[in-house]
Amino acid sequence: MNKEVILIESKEEINNIIENKIKNKKIIFTDWYEIGLLKKGIPEEKFDEIFPQFERVHKIEKEILKSGDIGYELFYKQSNNTEFSIGTIPKGNVLKIIHLIEYKRNLENRFKKFKQK
Repeated sequence: MNKEVILIESKEEINNIIENKIKNKKIIFTDWYEIGLLKKGIPEEKFDEIFPQFERVHKIEKEILKSGDIGYELFYKQSNNTEFSIGTIPKGNVLKIIHLIEYKRNLENRFKKFKQK
């Protein structure tokens, strides 16, 4: 089954998602997130550093997950060669954090394959 991912690049829509789905929620870190940090060797403090920098979010991938939940992956541009993505699932007043990934490469090829919105 091919998963449908919608790529959101409009600054207005990105800000709307951040305001209505991401900000001011109780953050819950999933076991998957914790295991991912250990595997990737990313320090726990990195989330606290990256997450609130919403002005750096330049793309969001929106996807309906296996569980039926809607997931939002926020892409934070740090420099020309470094980006972070934080996978989230908003549910009511809770925001589940699925992963934090550091990319040290250009992600444009990844984004090309998704539907633009």
